Amino acid sequence: MLAAEDVAWVLRGTVLSSRPDRTLSILEDQVIVVDSRGFIAHLESAASAGSKAALELVETGKVGEDKFVDLGDQGWLLPGFVDTHIHAPQYCNAGMALDKPLMEWLHAYTFKAESRIDRDPHGLGARVYERLVQRMLENGTTAASVFGTLSVEANLVLAKAFLDAGLRGQIGKVAMDQHSLPTYVETTSSSLSSTRSFISSVRSLVAPLAPEHQLVEPVVTPRFVPTCSLELLRGLAGIARETGARVQSHMCESEGMVNVCRDMLGGKSDVEVLDELGLLSSRSLMAHCTQSTAADLALLARNGTAVASCPLSNVYFSAERQFPLREAWHAGVKCGLGSDISGGYRVGLDENMRWAVGVSRLREGQRGAVRVGGEGEGEGGSSLAITWQESLFLATLGGAQALGLDTDRRVGTLEVGAAFDAQWIALNGKRSRVEWFDLEDEDGTVRKVTTEEKVEKWWSNGSEADRRAVWVQGRRVYRQQS
Repeated sequence: MLAAEDVAWVLRGTVLSSRPDRTLSILEDQVIVVDSRGFIAHLESAASAGSKAALELVETGKVGEDKFVDLGDQGWLLPGFVDTHIHAPQYCNAGMALDKPLMEWLHAYTFKAESRIDRDPHGLGARVYERLVQRMLENGTTAASVFGTLSVEANLVLAKAFLDAGLRGQIGKVAMDQHSLPTYVETTSSSLSSTRSFISSVRSLVAPLAPEHQLVEPVVTPRFVPTCSLELLRGLAGIARETGARVQSHMCESEGMVNVCRDMLGGKSDVEVLDELGLLSSRSLMAHCTQSTAADLALLARNGTAVASCPLSNVYFSAERQFPLREAWHAGVKCGLGSDISGGYRVGLDENMRWAVGVSRLREGQRGAVRVGGEGEGEGGSSLAITWQESLFLATLGGAQALGLDTDRRVGTLEVGAAFDAQWIALNGKRSRVEWFDLEDEDGTVRKVTTEEKVEKWWSNGSEADRRAVWVQGRRVYRQQS
């Protein structure tokens, strides 16, 4: 057991965590000890000798009561959510104009919002980003892959907002040199130069911090193929190789986007071009991929490229076809969930978990029309529908795998050695929408609602009202106001 001075937190109660096989682990009456560096040092039943020793540290006052959390019999701890795709400057527009076609929406709303923030990064930009990160924490998000704007300065404001809030961020300065507003576009050379500058600046920003507290990293971010010349894409691939930075972009998001790319690229798809230029690797993350073919999924799997699935956004912008999630898993593609603010209107991942299940059930209902490669794309011919437990995997460990955080920082799970990125859910608040009733059978036996059934009810009806606190790397970054 740790010495008292090395203990940051002691928590007791039920612990939930997704397993690599996408099933859900539920461990009741556990004791977790978090060390001073923010890692889980102990996780065992409260009846174990180690757990009793930890509780004794609290009972004897060697560890202060302010460092002890009783999760209660109506609550549990689970990993923080990992948002694999969010556009920070578009938070201004969240919930607006979702009836517009993708390209019209970009030009009429998105590019304008981003350019306004670039013109006023320390005013409007700071206000938007400070509010956004607080909303993300309130919704249980502890890590995110983030698109910014064109400006290095505005993106540094964004990076600092994440650092100040204690939120993990893989943040990208957007690169685009064509097919945008005349007032919101870069030259190829300036885009490459500013991308290098941003990577260097972010790394300098976090360099003085201990490795476990370097929560923000820069990401090479071509917006998507239509807005990037081949010269720019080639240059960005070179920067990613030279610097070791991760890559994020959009890919085969809608039928219209696929057709535009083929018209621009002499019949080639954006998937083919990104692969040829070296932008699809084990350190790459592609958003949407709703139009993926079986060959595309096989290519992503071979390259180790992950997908950020954004079901809420895709029902608006890719309604004719949704991401083939079950087939992607079967092919070996790492997948997570993204809010896609503001293509999606909800900051948290709760709605995206629900939509992921709903969309998959619709795909299963239309299985003959939607399978992407003939017979057997599901695991052993299994259903295309996913379970709510599998959607919870997508929002936690699956997202961490997609961002490479499961190996770099042991994020996305609650186990000894993992970073303590967690959220405390409690269902006994006055504003909770989650209710249950223990029913009496005819013979007088009372059937109590199980913990897993309570979790499912929360998955279906939960909200911010049920989130008592959030931690990132052992630091409590959100606490619900009573």
